[in-house]
Amino acid sequence: MKNITKTLLVLVSSFAISFAATAGELTISGAAKASYVIGGADDSQGKGIGVGNELNATASGELDNGFTWSYSTELDPADGGAATNDDSQLVIGMGSMGTIGFFDSEGGLSQELGYGIGALGTGYDWGSTMTVQAGLDVSSHPNVQYHMPADLLPFGMTAKVGYAPNMTDGQGNSFKNSGPVNHQTDTGKNMTGYAVTMAPIDGLKIGADYHTTDGQLSTTVQEGESGNYFAQYAMGNFKVGYSKGHVAPGLTDKNAAVTSYENTSMGVEFAINDALSVSYNDEEFEATTNVAVAAGASSNTKTTVTSEHESIQVAYNIGGATLGMALVEVGNADYTASKDEKKSIFTLAMEF
Repeated sequence: MKNITKTLLVLVSSFAISFAATAGELTISGAAKASYVIGGADDSQGKGIGVGNELNATASGELDNGFTWSYSTELDPADGGAATNDDSQLVIGMGSMGTIGFFDSEGGLSQELGYGIGALGTGYDWGSTMTVQAGLDVSSHPNVQYHMPADLLPFGMTAKVGYAPNMTDGQGNSFKNSGPVNHQTDTGKNMTGYAVTMAPIDGLKIGADYHTTDGQLSTTVQEGESGNYFAQYAMGNFKVGYSKGHVAPGLTDKNAAVTSYENTSMGVEFAINDALSVSYNDEEFEATTNVAVAAGASSNTKTTVTSEHESIQVAYNIGGATLGMALVEVGNADYTASKDEKKSIFTLAMEF
């Protein structure tokens, strides 16, 4: 951990000297899209209409030593109208020395969505009725990262490392933010993430990530960590993908607590023609809980609940606009036995 921190600090200091930069270009982009959502069964949401409301400001330029830089930040209103600037990043491209970046609510290294199957968006992440415990990611906190240069490693391999120094620090921070005092907690004080992806043959993508925390309480009995791996293979109009993830939350007491999550995602996507694509995802999200030790018993037992998530997506391009439909069914939703939920999503997105 100390060596990783020192390496990142050396990289930061290597370009912290002032460089003259050419004027960069500023652009504003957004999403012209609307949706109509119908919920069903148990406590799914009812009906709702939504319109895309995020605006992304980006800028880029070049330093006089050949380095490049790019910056972006989003105006991201939440449901109900409250708006905040978040998802900010400043990235420095150093050519053959790789890339270093500073991220706030950005720069995710977790690979749970790397399998990338979905005509509209990847599996549960695009339209689930439940919140899936997908594991740790440095993008949940302000973080700094180093990315190895492209084409340095064989088989199209890329490697990235990120470090979040203060897990109690908030998101959407302003310039010169100092962050709150970082006390030890059961979830840790800081986080380090690693990600590796590669494309060894045409059509095949594989990758993995691992995240770990440090700075737990002395009473911590389980340190927080997680990891995912994926594979995706594309051949002609077909694409198939598979992902597996394991999550261990930080705990000071395992008694009657969820001690692990295991996630499995797979799917197939087919482009029927240039205008019409369909996809099917089958996903399982498993939570294992330690049952409280009964009076007089010498040990406890474990129970496991598996949420089963199925989704079908259809995307149809009608020339400058894309119509979408997604049907979602979840059994044992929210890691709760016999809780079933459904959702139907209809979308319209304009190209610009």
